[in-house]
Amino acid sequence: MKPIIQQVIPLYPSSVHIQWTVEDKESAFSGAEVLRSESPQGPFTSVVGPLDASTFFYVDTEPELSGLNRPLYYIIKANSIYGPDKYVLSEAKTFGYELKGHRAKIARKARRDLTVTLSRLNGVQIAILKRKTFGPRCTYCFNPETKDTLFSSCPTCYGSSFLDGYHDPIYAWGKLDPVTIQRSLGSSGNIETGMTGLTIVDYPRMSIDDVIVELKTNRRFKVQRVMTSESSRVVVHQDLQVSELSRSSVEYSIPVELSHAER
Repeated sequence: MKPIIQQVIPLYPSSVHIQWTVEDKESAFSGAEVLRSESPQGPFTSVVGPLDASTFFYVDTEPELSGLNRPLYYIIKANSIYGPDKYVLSEAKTFGYELKGHRAKIARKARRDLTVTLSRLNGVQIAILKRKTFGPRCTYCFNPETKDTLFSSCPTCYGSSFLDGYHDPIYAWGKLDPVTIQRSLGSSGNIETGMTGLTIVDYPRMSIDDVIVELKTNRRFKVQRVMTSESSRVVVHQDLQVSELSRSSVEYSIPVELSHAER
């Protein structure tokens, strides 16, 4: 069992987004706690927890960022089903870039400007469904002996092998580009795949096989490629390549509250 912090991002104007994952081949992970300090050596105090074993991020609204000049360090404490003394701590991690000078201002302004542009001009409302990679295993199709799923279209885990398959939706804004056709050569001949570009802010960090839902139409897309755009070595947004899922795909069974879309 190994917790890994993936992102620590200051959000406009005064909160911090912390995202993590857990390497857990033994399925020992029972839940996480978020610890915070002003020094990488500590002392660290608990901010929140224990959180549900499937939770992958937390937004810390307590700290006063003071113009992004005050460093904050976070640790994820991974608790074990085998007892309170079997926990594992992640490495301490602070913001993903130096919090001084123009780079901090660029990141905060770019993130805010993109959010405003997407929500007011050219964006669509989306639900982000992060595919689970840790947490309780599916009790319907996962075989604990072989560490494999019995079938890929499981109605409980949607082929992920983890209970409920995907994390709870995160509602956001994104910009969908026109569909482009990509051709490749397969065993049965030429294959044509419709790919769509999608721009979102730089959090939560996306991964291949995550699912995006366009709320107004319930069109669903699977992430095929993840790229990032930077300014002055600061990541300001994520550029995704996504392919639209067919209506018969098991991912269409994932519950999403479509009423979040503005009418």
